[in-house]
Amino acid sequence: MDDQEDLRLQLEYPTWHIRRIPAMDCFMATRLGRPLTQRELFYGLHTTIMKCTCEEFEEALADQRRIEEGL
Repeated sequence: MDDQEDLRLQLEYPTWHIRRIPAMDCFMATRLGRPLTQRELFYGLHTTIMKCTCEEFEEALADQRRIEEGL
């Protein structure tokens, strides 16, 4: 993920702090704002996402968005 891709994801998912962790060679996102409720956790929302590939990372963020929209 280059700087432009990082910026695109940050704009697409503004409620997440998105970054690449070079030392671990992975991608990480932390949810910003309020803590999740027990209901949200039950339905599969996460406060942090870590994935090894950019494709898995984008898919995980999209999954979180779908869950949020379904609640």
